[in-house]
Amino acid sequence: MTLRLTNSEMGSFRRCRRKWYLGEYRRLKSREGNAPGSALEIGNLVHDSLAPYYDPEVRADPLEVARGMIDARIEEAPEWQVEIEKDWKLVEAMLSGYLEWLADTGADGDLVIEGSETFAEAPLTETAYGEVTLLSKLDAPVTRKSDGARLALEHKTVQSLDQLLPLMKLDTQFLTEHLVRFLDAIEKGADQDEAYDQCHGVLLNMLRKVKRTASAKPPFYDRMTVPHNIHELRNHWRHVVSYATQIQSAKARLDEGESHQTVCPPSPRKECTWDCPFFRVCVMADDGSDFDGALDNLYEEHDPLERYLGAKPL
Repeated sequence: MTLRLTNSEMGSFRRCRRKWYLGEYRRLKSREGNAPGSALEIGNLVHDSLAPYYDPEVRADPLEVARGMIDARIEEAPEWQVEIEKDWKLVEAMLSGYLEWLADTGADGDLVIEGSETFAEAPLTETAYGEVTLLSKLDAPVTRKSDGARLALEHKTVQSLDQLLPLMKLDTQFLTEHLVRFLDAIEKGADQDEAYDQCHGVLLNMLRKVKRTASAKPPFYDRMTVPHNIHELRNHWRHVVSYATQIQSAKARLDEGESHQTVCPPSPRKECTWDCPFFRVCVMADDGSDFDGALDNLYEEHDPLERYLGAKPL
């Protein structure tokens, strides 16, 4: 069976084998969805509101899109209306300010927007366990008019505009997006130089998670180019192949009936309380509790690749 590998699955596997086991191997997600006010919920609202705005065929008002999603969330969970409306106040401030920033700076004027919510998938390698393809979703492929750079505009909500900068060259999401576009071009017949010229990196589009009140200090928005040279792409390919082999091995051992405790031991740390949807049941996996019963009650099966549904091929 072909492994369709994403940066998300690799990240989960690196972060905690148990998180990977539950979210990827057993394909579980919380029945309750993301909690209002969570970083993931705010990020998703902003991201999903900007997606149709950057679609050349749609150009929808992101504020109208966001308000529609807020109304849908309230309809689904009216008991959370007060908390969901708080999310709206923050998202409204972020998006309205972003549109003002674009008008004032002309930041999009130097870009040719080539699509929104596109994906690329290309062969990566074949291991002893089978074939592996690399799959990545792009917020918005763009070409910068001033220098001809072909980039992937990547929307990120951040606490501060320097939050991502120390590790941005090592960020595996950015490297994977670039690598899959390179491999996709190779698969379509380009040579190495031609493939590299079809994408030069990522254009990081940062929006601060603040309401822009009188006490908040600007700037609130910024962009940063994150380039990768051919050496970085080659070595990231090696990293990805390594993770692919480890993931395939773990799946094979689990398929053969080996205990998840030996194949996927947990990696507890302080971040578990906010970055893992399985934190509240993690201890139950080891203390003799009805772990499977708790999973059935609190989680449901889903497709880990569902966010690629409806995305357009690059």
